[in-house]
Parts: sequence; C-alpha cells; structure tokens
Amino acid sequence: MQSAINKLPIFLRIGLIVLLIVLGSFMLAWSQIKPYQLNVNGETIHMRAIAFYPRDLFDLANVPLQPEDRISVDPIQFSLAIPEQVSLLSARPVNLIARNGQETVITAELIPANILQRAGIKLYPGDILLINEKIVQPDQKLPPAEPIDLEITPAKQIDVYLDDQYHSTLFTQKATFQEALQEAGMEFDEKDRFHPDIEETLSSSNQLHITLAEEVCVSTNQNEFCGLSAGETVSEALADLDLTPQNLDYAQPKEDETIPADRKITLHQVEERLILTTDETSFAYSYVEDPNTQLDTTAVITPGQPGIEVMRTIERIEDGTLLTSSSEDPWKASEPQDGLMGRGTRAVLQTETVDGQTIEFWRKVSVYATSYHPSIFGDNPRTRSGLPLQKGTVAVSAAWYPSMALQPIYVQGYGYGKIGDSGYGIPGTYWIDLGYSDEDYVGWHSWTTLYFLAPIPAWYPTVLP
Repeated sequence: MQSAINKLPIFLRIGLIVLLIVLGSFMLAWSQIKPYQLNVNGETIHMRAIAFYPRDLFDLANVPLQPEDRISVDPIQFSLAIPEQVSLLSARPVNLIARNGQETVITAELIPANILQRAGIKLYPGDILLINEKIVQPDQKLPPAEPIDLEITPAKQIDVYLDDQYHSTLFTQKATFQEALQEAGMEFDEKDRFHPDIEETLSSSNQLHITLAEEVCVSTNQNEFCGLSAGETVSEALADLDLTPQNLDYAQPKEDETIPADRKITLHQVEERLILTTDETSFAYSYVEDPNTQLDTTAVITPGQPGIEVMRTIERIEDGTLLTSSSEDPWKASEPQDGLMGRGTRAVLQTETVDGQTIEFWRKVSVYATSYHPSIFGDNPRTRSGLPLQKGTVAVSAAWYPSMALQPIYVQGYGYGKIGDSGYGIPGTYWIDLGYSDEDYVGWHSWTTLYFLAPIPAWYPTVLP
C-alpha cells in the first residue's frame, strides 16, 4: 500500500494527505458534539455542542462569566473531556453595612457568615444580620445572583466584673444593663451595687462593675439588726439597713470609716431631754365692800394669778443610761398678780325650816354656845339690857353687843330669843351664851347656828368683829 502511494505523483500525494487530515478533523469534531447540562444559579440549561473550553458552553448559552463566579470546572482550561454537567453560581454585588462603615464586594458566596469572613468582618454573638432589612441567620443560605444589602446591627458588648474580678462578657441588643442581665439569666440582690447604674443606657462597648452585698450586723443597746449591704463605709451600711442615725446618735466605727473586717457595727442612741420645771409664787387678795354681793359671802372681783418660775434642766441619755444632767438658775416667766375680793354688804331676807320652825332671817352665823342661869350670880342677877335672865335672853361678846342689842334671833336647838346681855366670850371664836332660869337650865358646850331674824335693821356690821 505504501509503495503504491509512493508511486503517485507528488501533488496527488499531498492532496491525499490533506484529504486524510480534513477527514480526521471532521471525524474528531463529530466525536465532540456532546449533550451538556448547565446548572446556572439553580436553573438547568440543556444543550448539545462542540466545546474544548467550558467557557464556550456558557458563551453558547449567553451566560456571561465574571472572575468572582463559582464554577464547578476551570472555564478556561482546554479539555477534550469536559464534564457533561457544569454548575455556575454567579457573583453579585453585596453592599456590606458594618461597624466601621460601608463597602461593596462582588461574591458568589451564599452563606452570610462566609461573606463577612471573606470581607474580614468579624461577627460577634448577639449581632443581628439584615438582608434587605429582613433578619436572617448567619448560616442561612441566600438566593444566588441577586444583589443584596447585608447590614450588621452590632450587639453591645458588656464586660462584667464581680467584686473587681472579671466574670464574663455579654453581647446583647437590649437597651440597658438591667435588661441585658435579665436576658442572660443573671440575678442579683437589690442591695448589690452597680457601676454604672443598672438602668443606664448601653453604648457599643461597656464595663459593668458589680459589688455583691454581704451580711453586716448593727447592734444597739436593745437589739441587733443584720442585713445585706454592698456599701464600703459604715454610713452606707447603715443606710442599707434603714438605720440612719438620728440627731445625736453615733456609730462605732465612725460613719465615714470603712466597714470593719468582722462586719459588725455598734449604733449608740443618744437623746437630750429638756425638762422645764415650773413653780408658782404666791399672790394676795385685798378686800373691799361689795354691795352687789350677799352679806357674809365673798365674790371675786379681780382674780389673782400666781407668778411662774421656770427651771431648765438638760439631761443627756446614751443607750438608755443617764450620762449628765445640768440645771440653770430659775427664771421668772411671769410676776404674781394680786386679786381683789368683794365682801358682801347686802342683807337679803331668807326662809329656812329649823327645828320644825319656818323662820325668816337675814343673817346666820356658826357660833360656839355656852349657857348660864341666875343662881351663878348670887341674889341680884342683872343683864346689860335690863331683861330678866331667863330662857330667851342671849348674851353675845362685848364687841358684838353695841350693834346687836335687843335684836330678835333664833338659835338652832335652843329656840327664839333676843340679844340682851354681853360677856367676855372666847377669843378668836364667835360665841354666844344662852340664858336660862334656874328651873329649866340646860348646860351648853357645842357649836350651833345663830339666825338674825327679820326685820333687817337700819344698820349692821358688814364684817362681824
């Protein structure tokens, strides 16, 4: 065969060779017409084509490629055995809005967390991701090819310190420290102290220092009170236990000192008492005759008032024990004022039943009564008025007699009579001597009442001597 070909003219041999090459190329090309399945962003495209570069398939399908696209094969790698199935995730612009500003990246990535990681943006716990203003999870798969706005709402960071020791870090979208602690399930006593204030609004980065309350005991002279306090000073501990000292009270240690190591405080209760002692100074009454007041009675015309002297004493008492007592000289709060009494001068007829007798009188006096009879004077007894000495003749003191001689009277327990005699009497005592005859004599030594009977004389002493 080869010798026969060699015998052919040169131009025929060249033609034959070219024919063979063209025929081989045709056969090779025919062998490369294959069915392909392109998966473009989740959509399937079927085709038959001759392709030596995967890129040619996408050109034939009018699918433009970008350097950032994610393709299952290298689109510019020559191959006679291109896979029948080729996948494409098209890159698209992602507008990243993060803590430090805004930037746009071109990527085919579908997972938000991966997009952020490749952009060098760290995602913290509690951060919120928004895709076109809707919340998505960091590992949530996104639809391909669509341009998106990926916004990070950063969580607020709180570094928590307990008693000046680092405890934990919280990330939260809450507005205040209190809400963040509740979200994290961290509970504290109401007496614990927080710096800053637990209701303060959070910033992007925060530190919260918590001083835990511990038991502290306060003793008084009567009781001991124990409770929780996170205060540093004695005064803060007392305030937490609602035992703020009053007035002169004082604490040991002092209120501005730190709470002692044994967390025991003594509260001394101090009281100063002001005692005012009053004493009255006497006053006097003077008397004037008062025609508006009944005889032998008195009426207050101007009341008297005692003077007032005041002595001031200050006592200092600590824990129920009297420590000191000091008194000042008394001082006069007011002077005494003498009063004025009216002696009654107005005689008034009155009636009264005495010994079964209804009598009308204008004066009655309590008197000490004695009695006498004629035989005690010998053979010739005589009265000052000349009346015979018998029952009904009554003697009074010599001081009374001039103004009362022959006045009709009634003596309780004796009966009617007249003042007809005088005697020495009993000094300092109103006295009468009741007359009897020898035959009916009754001895008297007792108090009784003397009534002066009507009519009222033209003159009478307003005050009995």
